[in-house]
Amino acid sequence: MNLLNPFALFGLAAAGIPLLLHLLNLRKLRVVEFGSVRFLLELQQKQVRRLKLQQILLLILRTLIIVFAVLALSRPTIETSLPLLSSAARASVVILVDNSASMEAADGAGPRIDQARKAAREIINGLRDGDEVVVLPMVGGDAQRRVDMTRTFDAARQQVDRLSVSDGSANLVEALRRVRPLLEEAVNAHREVYIISDAQRSQTYRPDDDSLRALERDATVFLVRIGQGQLGLEANISVDSVSVITKLLQPDRPIEFEAIVRNGSPRDVTGALVSLSFNGLRVAQKAVDLPANGLRAVTLAATPNRQGAIAAAIELESDAIDRDNVRWAGVTIPRRARLCLVGPSERTQLVRTVLGLPGVGATVGSIVTFESVTSASSSLVDVDVVIVCGGAATSSDASVLRQFLESGGGAIVFASASGGTILPACGLQALPERVTAPDAPFMVTAVERSHPLYQGVFRSSAALMAGSEGVRIIRQSPAGGGFDVVRSGAGGLVSEATVGQGRAIYIAVTPDLASGTFPVSGLFAATLVRSTLYVVAPRDQGVNLGLGESISIPLPPRMTGQDAFVVTDQNGVTTTLQPVRLSSATMLTIPAQFAAGVTVVSTRDSVPVTTVTVNGSTSESRLEFFDEGAWKKDVDSLVIRPDHVAEIAAGSSVQAAIRQARTGSELWPLATVLALVCALAEMLVARYFVRDTPQSAS
Repeated sequence: MNLLNPFALFGLAAAGIPLLLHLLNLRKLRVVEFGSVRFLLELQQKQVRRLKLQQILLLILRTLIIVFAVLALSRPTIETSLPLLSSAARASVVILVDNSASMEAADGAGPRIDQARKAAREIINGLRDGDEVVVLPMVGGDAQRRVDMTRTFDAARQQVDRLSVSDGSANLVEALRRVRPLLEEAVNAHREVYIISDAQRSQTYRPDDDSLRALERDATVFLVRIGQGQLGLEANISVDSVSVITKLLQPDRPIEFEAIVRNGSPRDVTGALVSLSFNGLRVAQKAVDLPANGLRAVTLAATPNRQGAIAAAIELESDAIDRDNVRWAGVTIPRRARLCLVGPSERTQLVRTVLGLPGVGATVGSIVTFESVTSASSSLVDVDVVIVCGGAATSSDASVLRQFLESGGGAIVFASASGGTILPACGLQALPERVTAPDAPFMVTAVERSHPLYQGVFRSSAALMAGSEGVRIIRQSPAGGGFDVVRSGAGGLVSEATVGQGRAIYIAVTPDLASGTFPVSGLFAATLVRSTLYVVAPRDQGVNLGLGESISIPLPPRMTGQDAFVVTDQNGVTTTLQPVRLSSATMLTIPAQFAAGVTVVSTRDSVPVTTVTVNGSTSESRLEFFDEGAWKKDVDSLVIRPDHVAEIAAGSSVQAAIRQARTGSELWPLATVLALVCALAEMLVARYFVRDTPQSAS
């Protein structure tokens, strides 16, 4: 039995009033003596018992009147149909439609999203006057918007027609929590929630520390199953993740990607075509075989034909679910670095020669030369990298260089007699003395091949030896406090340090032949050219977000002077956003994106700042469905009344389930009749008592 108005039961406290009045009316008898009256009749014992019985009967009837009246107000109902008491209650209905990626799959009855729309319309067609209804998608931007219930069923049908498949995954826990405010504001006491879904196992996932019920309000929950799991579906493969293997991006140089591809079906797939695209243009592809429910790592590489931000995508051929066939990665190909050479001409000559070699022009842009860092200070706003080749340096030079680095600039510093002044500005420590080779020159002993400076430069140990075997170092000035990327017998030859938002590369020899043959080796050329890219390269390849997530990102210090930034989403729609200037950083808030793709943040003059890559969850791609009855078992833990959860099998009549849920017997008319009967009986007993009292006293 259920109570539609349970708060009325507090009125049962009034049932104690007749008993209280009865106790208060009981009085002790007082003896009154009459001097001359001797003919009073003694009351017979039988009449005394009758008087007490009448009083108890009145007490019971008056108590029952209050009890039945309170029960009538609480509106008790039972599911059993009783004659003259059966009725169909008005209902407030919430229809939750699973529009996640897996609903795009099609079986013998067509696309499952179309089957879900049909089931939603059938529910709406079964509603009656006085009912109210709302249709909500479980995934996407529309799921975040507030939609109120309506009694206009045509409006609800329009909500059904607007449903479309989203890139995201269904989360039934969050969906039911969004439903709670609607149920609390519902007009009708009887509430129903219809969950129309293909019953993917992933939809009821929640963190281990989340033990709260998703639906605290009492409601009848119907689980309407769409499709029969894997039955009738073709094989489905998906791209689980994409990572950029190439750490140092260069114009006209290949970028290597690694994709993890999953077969979410119980059968093998052979010859699946995996493609790489740049901004929608296919640039590479490979065929792979995938075992049933297995994973494969696929590596693809291609050379971008442009600078700036690129939306890279790993794509698969069409299968059961197309929305999981593409996964995005945002990369930014840097513009040609603007360089500033500092030092006397005899020290800058060899560096300028290397930077002018054929093929380097795609990496290096304009080059300006100054005698000192201080003399170049007014031009540093238009410079990306400062290369300090030697010469005298003052504390003013060190201060200007450090400020340049802290604001996000890059520096390449060679050994010089002024190392004690310049190196601290680069976050390094100058060691007391130079190291001079005693008998034989120093050789290169170690190169960090995994470091971005040399990643992909030496494909094998033999190539590394060939590139460094001609290096002979006579005099070296190693520094402390940094990370040694290249080491020789005298210590760190190439070291890295970080200062604020900038990076510095220190080369512990002079850029001439006075220190040995390193400046004329292939290793030196590779180090110098790639360092101009590395010191100004972003610390990461943009930001990665999930669907529906927003984020505030810190802007590079050298761009904090911009008054606005342009955000271009995956559909090409541009939005101008104002940064927020805090004491510690300048932040830009990127609004939530509800479609997968790459969003580009740039300045007003089209200089790329970063990329925001949005990808959906891969949980929908595994096609793991609840068995018959298991879906209800998982949902039972999310609601307060598990006995009010019913699972409707695929193909069953939804309207029949609605009629069964709403048809029952309300017992308040019976309680009202019983209250009236008790009131009538109380009147008759009280009347008889009043009539009988004089006779008893005569």
